[in-house]
Amino acid sequence: MFNTVKKQVTRTLHNPNVHVLSLYRISIVSTSSHTLTPTRCLSFKIPNIFKAVQQANKIDERFDELGKSPTKDKVQQVIDAVKDTPELLFQLNFFFYECRKLGITHDNANHRTRKWTYWPNMIFKLIPLNSAFWDTCYSLDKAQHQHRLTPFKLQDIGLLDPKNFPPDFIRQLATGEYNGIDFRNVIIFAFSRPKFTTKVDETKSE
Repeated sequence: MFNTVKKQVTRTLHNPNVHVLSLYRISIVSTSSHTLTPTRCLSFKIPNIFKAVQQANKIDERFDELGKSPTKDKVQQVIDAVKDTPELLFQLNFFFYECRKLGITHDNANHRTRKWTYWPNMIFKLIPLNSAFWDTCYSLDKAQHQHRLTPFKLQDIGLLDPKNFPPDFIRQLATGEYNGIDFRNVIIFAFSRPKFTTKVDETKSE
């Protein structure tokens, strides 16, 4: 029969550059010829922790810088994100469509008034549409976080406020086509859908 003796030894290896804490388990097996079998169970490099923390801080700083960028830069990022994605084009146009129904357009930011339908539509339509848009952006890796609406500020309801976007861009979305992409038949889970204008109507509005 074999007599087995197990011993755990904790060693601290010192290096001028890196301190490594290593846990070794030594299994000493008594046989006709004794053998030592060292097995390293854990290796933990302390400097790597500080490096990871520094990298995380740099990422946080980068997102803070993006959050402080001018609104026009953020809007351009939104346009670039949606330009080749039918689902996002549909959702953004749907949001603009519901804004128009409440009198929130590109041209009347300083003359907006709250109708009696404002709060019901803001709570049950605009806020959910805004959230759905940013959730889709996040799932497609086109945005890192959600931009909330500011319903109490009628002159500036948030980043997706139509006043922040070029009028031509909004008019193109209203037709259901943008840069050759037809997104009118995108399937969504909603009780209603936006009505699209024709290119003839768009020409008349100009």
